[in-house]
Parts: sequence; structure tokens; C-alpha cells
Amino acid sequence: MTMQATTKAIYRHWSAVRGNRDIPNRRDIAPAALQHFLPDLFILEQQPGGGVSFRLAGTRLCMLFGRELRTTGFERLFPADQRPRTLRICQNIMNQRTPAILHADAYGRSVQATPVEIALLPMTSHTSRADRIFGAFCPLATVQPLDLPLRHLLPKLVEAVPKALEDLDDAAPLPATPATSVVAVRRHDLGQAVRRVLHLKVFDGGR
Repeated sequence: MTMQATTKAIYRHWSAVRGNRDIPNRRDIAPAALQHFLPDLFILEQQPGGGVSFRLAGTRLCMLFGRELRTTGFERLFPADQRPRTLRICQNIMNQRTPAILHADAYGRSVQATPVEIALLPMTSHTSRADRIFGAFCPLATVQPLDLPLRHLLPKLVEAVPKALEDLDDAAPLPATPATSVVAVRRHDLGQAVRRVLHLKVFDGGR
């Protein structure tokens, strides 16, 4: 399996902080260790009715879709006929406590699709039950400004991430900034938000 730099970075961090456990707790994630990738990161949370919504979404991800994604259902990024499948993918990742990569095509204003890689890494919160997903949204090609905002994603393939870091292709060093940048963004804003969310200091009444 090949991975984008952002996917590799967050998977390595996710794997390192889980220690001897199968998955980490959301308190284990350290935004400072991922500061170069924060605009592409997101956190999903399981809803009581079975849905999965954005608890936090990075600035670049929101820019690509032209709107604030916080509290939006993750499945809403996909066409109506693909939403049940998308929810099943997220539920399986949490129920099976298995990290995965979702490959999809992103469509904007033109008929030309942009391939994307979406990392989905399960986490726990208050109990040992996996009810969070830590993720990254990585376009595999430059998204043209005239094609923004993205309108929907079409899922293509889901792959389980190899358990051992040694299975990853480490031949090329990670860049200082993500290769998929389309605009400059303020990284520190998301870093502060991540800290608040991961330590439950935001969203009154949230779980």
C-alpha cells in the first residue's frame, strides 16, 4: 500500500500513541506533533442514532468544500445513494477497531474527477468503545481553483492499513508541508481547536 505524506504522518502518530493497545484514546493525540498537517485533518464522532458527524474539520478541508463542516454528517459529502455505504464503512472501522484508507473521486464544477485518499483511524473517548475517527483528507492531484468548491465524493475502494509501521513505504522523507496544498492557511487556529476538542473543552453538552 502506498500512502500520501499526510496519511503516513497521522498513521505513524496514531500508531505510536496507542502503545500496547489496539487503538488510542482521543486524549493521546498531540496536535503539536502534526502541526504541518492540521489543515487537512478532521475528527468524526458517532451519533446516538448511528450517524457519524464532523466534530472538527481542518481549514483546508472546509475550504475545498466551500463551507464549515463541523457538525455536518460525514455521509453528506457523498451522493444520497452512497450514504448508507459510507456510514457502514465508518461503523465497521469503529466496530472492528481497524484503521483504513478510503479511496474516492472528488467532483467539483467540472466533470473531471480528482482522486482523494481519506485516512480513517478509530479512537476511543470516554469508554473503551471506539466512537471517534481521526482522519485526513488528501487530494492526490492539484484541485484547480475554478473547480471549487467540491460538490461530492464517490467512494471507490476501502483498504485496511497495515498494522506494522514497517509495512509502510519509508523510502521518501516526509515533506515539511503537505504536498496537496492548494492555498495558504493559518495552521495554529486548527491546532488550538484540536486541543480544545480532544480535551473536551468545547461544544457545551457534547459527549
